[in-house]
Amino acid sequence: MKRSNLYKGYVAALFCSTLIFLIGCTKEKGYYETPNVIVGTDLNTYDYLKSKPGVYDSLLLVIDELGMQDILRDSNVTLFAVSNQGFQIALKNLNNTRKAKGQRSIFLKELASGFSSIPSQKVKATGDSANLDTMVARYIVRGQFKTSDFAVGDGLGILSVRGGYPMHGRRLYADAEGMQGGGSEIIEFANTKRSVFTPNWALATTSSVNIKTKNGVVHLLEPDHVFGYDEFASRLTYIPPPPNLFLTPGSTWFMQFQDPNAVDGSVDPGEKFIKVHDGNVLTKFIAVFNPNSNRITMNWVAPEPVISNVYTLSTANDSAPRDPRSWLVEGSLDGVNYVRLDSRQDVVWESRFQMKVFDFDNTVAYKYYRVIILTNWGDGSLMQLSEWTMNYRAPVN
Repeated sequence: MKRSNLYKGYVAALFCSTLIFLIGCTKEKGYYETPNVIVGTDLNTYDYLKSKPGVYDSLLLVIDELGMQDILRDSNVTLFAVSNQGFQIALKNLNNTRKAKGQRSIFLKELASGFSSIPSQKVKATGDSANLDTMVARYIVRGQFKTSDFAVGDGLGILSVRGGYPMHGRRLYADAEGMQGGGSEIIEFANTKRSVFTPNWALATTSSVNIKTKNGVVHLLEPDHVFGYDEFASRLTYIPPPPNLFLTPGSTWFMQFQDPNAVDGSVDPGEKFIKVHDGNVLTKFIAVFNPNSNRITMNWVAPEPVISNVYTLSTANDSAPRDPRSWLVEGSLDGVNYVRLDSRQDVVWESRFQMKVFDFDNTVAYKYYRVIILTNWGDGSLMQLSEWTMNYRAPVN
């Protein structure tokens, strides 16, 4: 009997040790798998922000001034909420830029109102309000999206509530306990800048996600996210160019290659020279280019001689090395003898679809104007632009 009991004891011990071994050898997942928890509230999205005094006051101020309250009260939307700190950083950047230009500081309420008591500033004030409307609308997207909706593949394209501007969301995992990607779910919320190339995107990440309101979903962005991404200061210090002379009826355009064998549209039949003066920044002109053997000359023939003292160039959607780096601007009375009006070297472009305005001294009415592209930023075979204009700025008395 004792021997039988001893045998059973051995069997039991062997079973337990085997079980412990198997449990101990279970393969680790390698990350903390957080459940997709939805935090709920009976408040609508607007009232939810109101319930957090001291956190989203700046966002609410802009929403109220722009008359967007009903979008957050009744519409089926997802909000990526920017904190007060995000607005404070943006305003500091803006006012530092204004200070460098000798301009006074400006406040968020003033920007949002679109009002100025100074007659010369009324157009600018209206434009500032419109720019603010555009930027805040990108944080409000159509439909309700949780983190799980952004988990497929490389994420999900989403559209802003106004204008249908393309934004993008992608689910990631935060770092935790010394493990990269070992924490809870977060969303990488991107301003695509209308580019299919992700390196051109501006990114933000969330601190809290999946707050279900009565009419939508709220994700809270990290407090250090700068409102407007990288566009706030540039958009609100931007002064539009004067009227585009290309709009004059009877204008004609043509382009010339230094290489006689080069052909317009040889790179892409849908991206010919006509696209550079079609008034649409989303289209582009791309051409074979070599700074040594195939420079490009863009020509405009005015219906009648006209004074131009401003021009603009705009970058296209991709590949910064194709951007123009140096060029000449010339004018002619007869289309044969040209006078140099302006030259630029090492012009740096900070983003895609970026327009730069260039002023130059000229008081002569020329019938022929041309821009000769001398170099680009490194692409040895291609040059591209989305827009080119010639303009006139009246002198200030």
